[in-house]
Order: sequence, then structure tokens, then C-alpha cells
Amino acid sequence: MTTTHFILECVDCGHRAPMSGASGACPRCNSEWQEARYDYPAFGTTLSQVLPHRAFDLWRYKELLPIRNPSNVISMGEGGTPLLHGYNLGLMLGRPYIYVKDERQGPTGSFKDRQASIAVSAMKENGITEAVLSSTGNVAISYSAYCARAGIKLWAFLNSAVPSDKMHEVALYGTQVVKVTGSYDRAKELAAEFARQRNLYYDKGARSIA
Repeated sequence: MTTTHFILECVDCGHRAPMSGASGACPRCNSEWQEARYDYPAFGTTLSQVLPHRAFDLWRYKELLPIRNPSNVISMGEGGTPLLHGYNLGLMLGRPYIYVKDERQGPTGSFKDRQASIAVSAMKENGITEAVLSSTGNVAISYSAYCARAGIKLWAFLNSAVPSDKMHEVALYGTQVVKVTGSYDRAKELAAEFARQRNLYYDKGARSIA
């Protein structure tokens, strides 16, 4: 088991409590906005000693992430993407030390792979076998890849502005794609209602612990 050295603090009411389940809601006021507060002295020295001996990926920082059992980690080598010197861009802007983090090197070509790895790992740890999300494209692709790896059924609500090639890529992973006529906000509304009616986990992106 991995020991996590943090508690969650509600941004709205200030309540502090250990992480519990995948809902991400404050147990006092039900707010969905919480911040992780770390006990850095408890692991700072040890972590700095072990990092050089770990693989250069997202999960080298496992003590900072909300997964307790390593067997629940769903990873495809995300993280550790190259930092490239943007020499020509620096010349154009008069800033010679501009560097670009190339997240195209991730498993699905998006920085959303980092989010998906943690989110789907948390779903697995909490026994979630079916989930719902709304997306404009990249999130659905990343989550679809990781849910396929984890054996979790995924429903993706995509608004009609999402390019057809992205919709096809999402479907290739086995995700159930629901095309929504209208805006992304409309897709979110329908996804949330669908999850509520079927009692399924609805991933809310940055507001979700999972």
C-alpha cells in the first residue's frame, strides 16, 4: 500500500478531512471544490532520495497522488514528456529561454492522459465499473483509452462541434458515444442527467477527485 500524505480542504467552508471515495464533495457543505493539503515534512526528505531511482513518468510521484493501492494504477507510460527549447520562438519574442513541454508524446497525444491515468485509477480503486463524461474531444479520447485498459465501461457525451475523426477514435476504444446537438454546456447537462438516472459515476474533470 502507498501512504498518501495529504488531506482535503474545502475551498468554500474550510472543512478538512481525509479523502473518502470518488465523489469529491465536501462532507460538510457538499461543495465540489477542494484542495489537497500536503504534510511535506512527513515525506519530503524520503521522496527526494527515491525519485532518482524511479522511472521518469507520472507515477514516480505516487506519494502525492490519490491512489493507495499500487495494484489499482492504470498507466500507459504517461508523463515524462520532453521539454524542448523553443529557440526560434524565443528569437521572435525576444526571450531566449523559452521551453515547450511536448505533451504530444503522451499515449493518446494529449496532456489529458495525465488526468485520465489518475482518474481511471481512482475509479478502479473505488470499485467503479461504469462511468459517464462530457467532452470536446481530447478528454474523451484519453479516458476511453484508459477505461479500455481498466475494463471500465464509458459513456461519452460529445457535442456536435467535435470533429468526426475524434468521435471515431473514441468509439474505437469501445466507448459508447452519445452525439449531442448543441453546445458543450448542453452535453454536460445531458451527461449529468444520464448518470443521475442510471446511478452511474459522472466524472466532472477538474472538480472530481477521481
